[in-house]
Amino acid sequence: MKNIVVILSLIILGCSNVDKTSNVESNIVKTGWNQQKREQYLNNRNDSTTWDNEMLNNDKQLIGISELGPFELGVFPVPKYELLGEGSFKGLGNTNEDFKAGNKTVVMNSFFVAKNEINKERLDDKGNEVFFQLLVLTDTLDTENYNLNKSIAISRNHPDYVGQGFVKTKSNTIDYVAFDTAEGESYAIINTRLFNLNFGKTILIAPQKDGTFRSLQVKSPVLTSETIIEYTESILEEDTMLKFFNGKDVI
Repeated sequence: MKNIVVILSLIILGCSNVDKTSNVESNIVKTGWNQQKREQYLNNRNDSTTWDNEMLNNDKQLIGISELGPFELGVFPVPKYELLGEGSFKGLGNTNEDFKAGNKTVVMNSFFVAKNEINKERLDDKGNEVFFQLLVLTDTLDTENYNLNKSIAISRNHPDYVGQGFVKTKSNTIDYVAFDTAEGESYAIINTRLFNLNFGKTILIAPQKDGTFRSLQVKSPVLTSETIIEYTESILEEDTMLKFFNGKDVI
């Protein structure tokens, strides 16, 4: 079942061939972001007069919320989003879906950030951009309570964004966290393996029968929440992906 969650403000729960190998300065130019803005943002974090206290009070209800990934949700005071400029935040969210790769079931989740005043030059004519896509082979699904696949997209580090979640198989848990910065840098950690997403935003994980994992990083084209389903369907028909998910030692 496809589930697209668009986060229009704050924090909401959700069950490229882009050449970014250049240095950070080049990426900053593309994003309309600069070192002075970064330093101001960091100063605002430490300045209680800039904090959004209404947001902080609302977030307190998230303390102790159920498991949503490898990290406990921390409630911190954050600067008012508009201090970075009007229209600097337009939302983020995730898209998830289950697919078939041969006879195997693959769970997909992805995180995207909407076009805003900070990233509009980089996104050009796209309304949003996926900064992380995860495809995990699984041997079990929970179609009633959906307790085996959960995720959350978090805007509280605006203009940087975090997404995290987990996928549970019969004998494994795949934990993951990914983040995207205003400078245009993206990284992910999946069960302690680090991925520089500037070299491929699509990550495939195949749990093995012996408890180990195999990963495959794909340099996908620029993806949006509108194109990711069709893209995923197409790559799962490729021989390389079918072999990866249907090997004799996978679960």
